[in-house]
Amino acid sequence: MDRDFSWGGYFSLWLFGIAFGYVEASVVVYLRSVYGLDGEPLFPLITELTDDQSTLTRIEALREFATLILMFSPAYLFSRRKLYRFMAYGIVFGIWDLFFYLFLKLQLDWPNSLFTYDVLFLIPTVWVSPVLCPLLISGSLVFFGSTYLSFSGSRVARQPTITHWLLGVVGGALVLYSFTNQSAYYLAGGLPPRFSWGIFGTGYGLAFLAAFHFFYQYRQKVRARFS
Repeated sequence: MDRDFSWGGYFSLWLFGIAFGYVEASVVVYLRSVYGLDGEPLFPLITELTDDQSTLTRIEALREFATLILMFSPAYLFSRRKLYRFMAYGIVFGIWDLFFYLFLKLQLDWPNSLFTYDVLFLIPTVWVSPVLCPLLISGSLVFFGSTYLSFSGSRVARQPTITHWLLGVVGGALVLYSFTNQSAYYLAGGLPPRFSWGIFGTGYGLAFLAAFHFFYQYRQKVRARFS
């Protein structure tokens, strides 16, 4: 096994992600209680955070930014290798997001379905999509990140090519655009459903294809026994 990887460190990513997912879900429960939204759908929370509440909106946006920074810490400590840290961050992010929705379901019986709309982020504007979309992305991050780390002990070290990175970046940009291109509509009080499924599907497909092709190649580079 690679000396820069340990299963103990890997499982610590899961522990951090699960615990942090519970914390984030609890924050949503508290926000609903503060705004008197008990029993109401979660989506109207966007109007409460953006309607003459500039201070609270700024605080919430900074809290989200702090969340992203906080998840960098276990990923950075996970390994000395940059690509390992990158994969570890994706794993932590994915676990956090998956368990965030799981704990919301357990605590509030929400979302009602995979096609229930949610406000994902407020940075730099409102991100909105059906819950299915972040679940697909987070599940992929956990799967591909975990696969890479599991391969590291028995495969020749391999880096993604420029083409892999390019497809991933373009795909990610399209996904981000699909989340934000209706922000003006929602900020003006619009309600779901309004989502660019074609843009999301194209972006997600490109990123998934790049990751799948990279891991297909990586899988075949078995390390010699005494190398």
